[in-house]
Amino acid sequence: MGEHALVTTVSTKPTETGAVEDGSETRRIAFVGDPGVGKTTIATLVAARLAERTRVRVIGAPAELTTAHDAETDGTLGLEWTVEDCPPGPEAVDARAERLDTVFVVATPETLEGVESYERHARRYELDCFLVVNRFRESARDRLRSFDGPELAEYVYDDGAVSSATGDGRVPTLPGRTVEAILIEALQPERRDAECALEALERGERSIVNVEVEDRADADPLVASFEATGYSAAYFECNCRCHDGHVLARRRSE
Repeated sequence: MGEHALVTTVSTKPTETGAVEDGSETRRIAFVGDPGVGKTTIATLVAARLAERTRVRVIGAPAELTTAHDAETDGTLGLEWTVEDCPPGPEAVDARAERLDTVFVVATPETLEGVESYERHARRYELDCFLVVNRFRESARDRLRSFDGPELAEYVYDDGAVSSATGDGRVPTLPGRTVEAILIEALQPERRDAECALEALERGERSIVNVEVEDRADADPLVASFEATGYSAAYFECNCRCHDGHVLARRRSE
């Protein structure tokens, strides 16, 4: 069986469309990239983190490594996810565009020139498209800042232990870091202050809003305030130095 025929669903049973039987909304993301850039590693990191928070359907090689946890769906706004590790090449976007919401192009600092073709295919289908830089080194920071391409969702430092984990049948670990910024971008990249975010939900301008939280201690009261107003809310960590994370809130399905 080829690696991209592998499918597993953690904690739920999917229908043929990728939605789950209990009626919850599913967010569908895919990781694409050239051979050897480590997209399977990134997809595995994201799928494993999601499996700790909510229900997730995993398609591709990460399905063999992702295991269920006692997750509650209120930790991710009541959403469930499909994560797909796609075959190499931009044509992978074309083959599954109708069932995707967001595409993450995985590249290394040496392969940034090839990102444009993936972005072009994603834009053709009006899919949200972000960049994930794998095997990042500080010496590449200026090059990344000047790169003209999809918005950067996250970068993962060059670490031999991370790169070799999936090949050894293990889920990679990122001590002291998180991949939840990738989830944030897939849900809502636009940041607002709390008051404007609440107004956007109430006026129906946004179905999901994103508020940066400077200190982790501020997150729980903000989550509670959104929930008291009738919205789903959850805290997500990020790796930014200027703040601790984000609170996202979502209008519940009617």
